[in-house]
Amino acid sequence: MTAANGAGRPCRFCGSVRGPRVPGKAGPICLECVRAGLKVIRDGADRETPSGDVLAAVTSPLAAVCEFCGRRERRTFLGLRRPLLRVDCAARDAVICADCLDHAGDVLNLALRH
Repeated sequence: MTAANGAGRPCRFCGSVRGPRVPGKAGPICLECVRAGLKVIRDGADRETPSGDVLAAVTSPLAAVCEFCGRRERRTFLGLRRPLLRVDCAARDAVICADCLDHAGDVLNLALRH
C-alpha cells in the first residue's frame, strides 16, 4: 500500500468508487471501510459498510489471511507467533488485518491533508 488512489477500482469491502481508496492486491479499501474496520478491531462489534454489507472480526486464528499483506499471524523477533486480528466482509470475501487497517488509515489521513 503506497498511494491512496485505488486505481479506479471499487472498494473490496463495500463496492464504492467514490473518494480516496488505498490499493491492495485484490482491490482497494475506502475511507469509510477503514473507519468501520478499525472500530471492529477496537471493540469486536460488527459494523455495516456503506453498501450494507457486514464487517466482522475474524474469530479463528486459522481463518483466511489478510489479502493486503498475506499474513494471519504476527512473528516477534524471538520467533514467537501470535494471531493477527483481522476483519472480514463475508459477502465480498474480503479480509484485512489490524496492521493493514492502521497503515491504510495513515495513508488516507496523509492524502486527505494534501
